[in-house]
Amino acid sequence: MTHGQPSGAVFDRDGTLYITDYAHGAVLAVHNDGGQSIVVGVYEDKPLKGPSTIINDAHGNLFFTDSGPFGETGLDRPIGSLFVITNSSSGQILKPISLESLAYPSGIATSPNGKFIYVAEQMTNRILRYFEKPAGVYNGSVFCQLSGGVGPCSIVCDKNGTLYVAQYDVADGAQEGRVFVISPTGQIQSNITVAGPELSGLAINGNYLYITERSTGCIYKVDL
Repeated sequence: MTHGQPSGAVFDRDGTLYITDYAHGAVLAVHNDGGQSIVVGVYEDKPLKGPSTIINDAHGNLFFTDSGPFGETGLDRPIGSLFVITNSSSGQILKPISLESLAYPSGIATSPNGKFIYVAEQMTNRILRYFEKPAGVYNGSVFCQLSGGVGPCSIVCDKNGTLYVAQYDVADGAQEGRVFVISPTGQIQSNITVAGPELSGLAINGNYLYITERSTGCIYKVDL
C-alpha cells in the first residue's frame, strides 16, 4: 500500500488509516477515497529516523515512536523519540514528548481511560509510562523493569488496564517467546509462552490475544 516499509497502523474515528513507515521516514495517511498523503516526516527541519509504532486516543491525538530500523538507536545511541500529533483549529501540530532520548522505542499503548501512554523501550528492557500534568506537559517514568531476552517489542492494553508485553529475543538465545502480563499498577502477574523467541507484534480482538512470531512465521491466538 505505501510502497515502503510499514511498521504500525491505526484507524481514526473517521476511517482514515495512519501508518508509520520506516522507508518513507514518515507517518502516512490513507484516506477513505484511497488517496495517500504524508502527515509528518520532519521535526524542526530535521528528518525523522523512521516512525515505528502508532496509537490514538479518544480525543483524536496520535502518538507515535520514532526509532528508525533495528540498530538505529540503542544503549550507545539513545536517540529515539516519542511524539504526539494534536488537533487544533489551524490543523495538526507535531509535538515531542521525549525527544532523542530513548533506546529503540518499539511499542506503544494507551490506558483505557486515556490518561497514560505506555512505551516499550526495547534496548533498556523496560516499559515507560507518560502522563499529562499540567495540561500540555508530559512526564514519564519507568513503569516496569523487565529482564532476560533483548527487550519488549510490542505492547497492548485491555479494557481493564492490564498490559500484555511481548519480549523479543534472538533465535540463538532462546527457543520460546514470552509475553508478560502486567497489572495496571506495574506488577508482573504471569507469562504467556509460545514457540519461537522472535516476537514481533500483539493485538487484542474481543477476548483473544494475537501474537506474531517471526522465526516460525506463526500467528498465535490466546484466550484472555
